[in-house]
Amino acid sequence: MRTIKALLLLALLLTATGCERITAIFSGGRGGAEKLICHIDTSITIGQPVSSPDSRRVAYVVKDGAKRLVIVDGKEEKAYDFIDVASLAFSPDSRRVAYVASADGKQIVVVDGKEGKPYDDTQALLFSPDSRRVAYAAKAGGKWLVVVDGNPEKSYDIIAEPSMTFSPDSSRMGYLAQAGGYWVAVVDGKEEKPYDDARGLIFSPDSQHVAYVANIEGKEVLLVDGKKQASYDYIGSSVIGDMKVLYSPNGRSMAYGAQIKDMWTVVVNGKHGKSYDAVGGLVFSQDSAQVAYAAKSDDKWAAVVNGKEGKAYDGINRLVFSPDGRRLAYSTDAGEKQVLVVDGEDGKPYAAIVETSSMEQAHSCKDGVCWDAFYIAKPFTFSPDSKRVAYVAKVGEKRFNVSEKWSAVVDGKEGQAYDGIGGLVFGPDSRHVAYVAGAAAKQFVVVDGKEGKQYDGLVKGTTSEIDSSGKLHYMAKKNTSSDGKNYDIVFVEETIQ
Repeated sequence: MRTIKALLLLALLLTATGCERITAIFSGGRGGAEKLICHIDTSITIGQPVSSPDSRRVAYVVKDGAKRLVIVDGKEEKAYDFIDVASLAFSPDSRRVAYVASADGKQIVVVDGKEGKPYDDTQALLFSPDSRRVAYAAKAGGKWLVVVDGNPEKSYDIIAEPSMTFSPDSSRMGYLAQAGGYWVAVVDGKEEKPYDDARGLIFSPDSQHVAYVANIEGKEVLLVDGKKQASYDYIGSSVIGDMKVLYSPNGRSMAYGAQIKDMWTVVVNGKHGKSYDAVGGLVFSQDSAQVAYAAKSDDKWAAVVNGKEGKAYDGINRLVFSPDGRRLAYSTDAGEKQVLVVDGEDGKPYAAIVETSSMEQAHSCKDGVCWDAFYIAKPFTFSPDSKRVAYVAKVGEKRFNVSEKWSAVVDGKEGQAYDGIGGLVFGPDSRHVAYVAGAAAKQFVVVDGKEGKQYDGLVKGTTSEIDSSGKLHYMAKKNTSSDGKNYDIVFVEETIQ
């Protein structure tokens, strides 16, 4: 149990934002404190409040007569005719806030309270990985352009918004654009050669190289730094949504799926693997020593690791290497069930296993009671020391039955079943595992199987993470009216023993 002295120290360490009330909390054998960040009145609040990545700050949009304004940490910013609630975002380091506002028929990107140039339309607001730079697409005079650090670049007919990306070190910026029926890669403001089509622009991990795929005379060609590397009928994957070209974490290897007539192969550093009916799910290990993917033959799928095939299944959904690169896990379809395979061994069959890397549950209802709930759900995950595995499974019988319960499976053992589970994470020392759980209209954080204090929901964007000092923190909602239309947002921090 934490001492009074420790709680007073926590009060001094927390950033003073919004309201100042700090309350000790003790629940489920866990002790900590919650700090009141702000009070929300839904009669004037538009959309949902947004948490910063570190769960210590909050921003939201409110009505001010006919105007709209953003409140950050309890402080009001300038009022505008309209604010795009979906655009409201914190930078990766949680220190900066940006959003799109409208005034006098024009759209303005506002970053840290400072307005950019007005445009007819804006899209794809993006912070760099180091949070120091901002880019977005803007429309002016019927044309689209990219604005980087407040500086407009050349205008085009179309900007491929998903292609807009900063390099890993944040020093470079690239995207794909169309003009006159041709597509060009634009890197650091400079155009490369035009092609009939282009897609999949990525930077290498060291930020020194840029790769993408272009259509040249009916063939798909891999280009690295503008130079042709290989040509195939198709480059990428037979699975919709898969990445087209993948660099290894150390940047020394490159892999991609390639179609040759009716067959598919995976190419690693220019060398072809075995031919299959389909391929997908390509992934490198963190040490860059191994590469794995899913391959289909005769209506069955198998995991292929460094060219060696594993057991065949009806489907393979996602492959994940452990941090040390020595272990592999993947979820499979086995008849009407799904199974997690770890180190080649089948786990227990379940109705479903969480397959996506992010999931947002915007509104839930059960037994006539409805509530808003936002959380991040991770797929099966290894602990930092690679020795433990955890995942979320549906413990009922039907995969698509929304009334079925979910359970966290840690080291092969099922936890208590809940209406929903998300945010499954290990602590940095691999000893503890935490996740957000929902029961009826309440949400709480479970640590090592023990439930914490119940709240009326978690704030959109918050995570239930355990930091390097062993503290669990997240942002939660506490209703202050019986109808849930008024609530407090509190920052919660607990010490995990």
